[in-house]
Amino acid sequence: MGRWWLLLVINFPILQEVIRKYLIPSDYIFLLADALVILTAMILLGRGRLSFNVVPSVFWGISLVFVMWTALVHVYKGHQIGVYGVGLRATFLPLCYMLVSGCYVGRSNSSLNNVFICVNFWILAAGVMAFLQLVLGKYHPINAVWGEAGVGIGDYGTSEQGILISGLFRPTSIFTHTGKFGQALFTLVLFKWCYLAFCGEKKTKFLYLLMLFDLAAIFASGQRGAVVFLILAVGMIFVIYSRRKGAKVSKFLLVGLVIMLGLLAGMLANPQVAMAVFERFYSAVEAIPLRLMGNFVQPMGAMLVDYLVVGEGLGLFTFGSGMFGGTLVYRYIEMDGLGESSLIRLCGEVGIVCTIMIAIAYLSIVKLAYRKYKTNINTPIGAVCVYYFVWLVCLMLWSNTADIFGNSVVTTLGYSLGGAVLARPRRQLVNDKQKNGWRKTLVREQGNG
Repeated sequence: MGRWWLLLVINFPILQEVIRKYLIPSDYIFLLADALVILTAMILLGRGRLSFNVVPSVFWGISLVFVMWTALVHVYKGHQIGVYGVGLRATFLPLCYMLVSGCYVGRSNSSLNNVFICVNFWILAAGVMAFLQLVLGKYHPINAVWGEAGVGIGDYGTSEQGILISGLFRPTSIFTHTGKFGQALFTLVLFKWCYLAFCGEKKTKFLYLLMLFDLAAIFASGQRGAVVFLILAVGMIFVIYSRRKGAKVSKFLLVGLVIMLGLLAGMLANPQVAMAVFERFYSAVEAIPLRLMGNFVQPMGAMLVDYLVVGEGLGLFTFGSGMFGGTLVYRYIEMDGLGESSLIRLCGEVGIVCTIMIAIAYLSIVKLAYRKYKTNINTPIGAVCVYYFVWLVCLMLWSNTADIFGNSVVTTLGYSLGGAVLARPRRQLVNDKQKNGWRKTLVREQGNG
């Protein structure tokens, strides 16, 4: 299977959104992309280019128990099979993307650089489109989603003060919803910044200057969580970077200084907008205790009482299950608080015990990423391992205030970019494929010599 096809598959999470928004406004685009990814993985597996052994065995053991138990609950509850399919998709499709991406990364030394180029392209495309939408106005045709202006757009304000500036809004960019835009942009920018910091390769200074554009695009998205967790991510990146042997901390700080000066220049250029941006994102920090209480602490009481072992059914509260009779967790389960979080949603679907199990399964991949980073410091693979670790930590925290893991566009994008965690070295791929034949050929060549 051609390497350019595999690179295209890695870009599916964003491509399917672009196609749904501008060409074919149908959820069946998701189904088509899913089928192509799974088919690609099966072909690679059949040709011996993809191996399940790259995933920790504990993941497969826990996942088998998880699938068997949730299938029994599904049959008992009597939901439509489509509900269960949506649940399996949200749980395991990201790993499928990661396996295919790992196969691509293991093919050549330039593979990760190609992924890095794609990430920069999507950041530029999404950022430029967002700025155009803001300049042309909320009800300009460029903001139309499926022919309707204003669909998917959010207000730029706070719950206390309302809209901060008349005419300012949260654009959708090349996505169908402003939330997807902010979350996907956070994922792309984090990958890019980790790659620049840890790949061990000299990059042009222009790429570092473009970090100002990355930050401006995130502010333009109006996604408060993206800014909060990008700050947290930079803190984690700095700790990991500074502990690396021979790390040039001064270079890291210089890049940070340039970014700060760029932000200061932007504030001086338009103080009114700068103040609105500050109030918008500062309100996110103030809201953290309330959101944690309403989306995690209070609803957990109902989960502990009614959903310790058995849930209502995998997929019932996951985005996309509405066409099969699914709904939102806070509309179905009576609880204190709102319960708008991935953890509460999953506990309601499969119970607390199964939620902990699947979390442990995925944490085994995080552990693998950490070990791989330790043996690939100052390499592109090491950079991706840092990205995957930091990204997943941020999403686990973020998911307590919003159902991040229910958004397949973001999760599949994040895992497809993290494929290097599951990549085998190129030499190992050759040896595994040829094994005995390779050894016999070597013996013959030595004998003839």
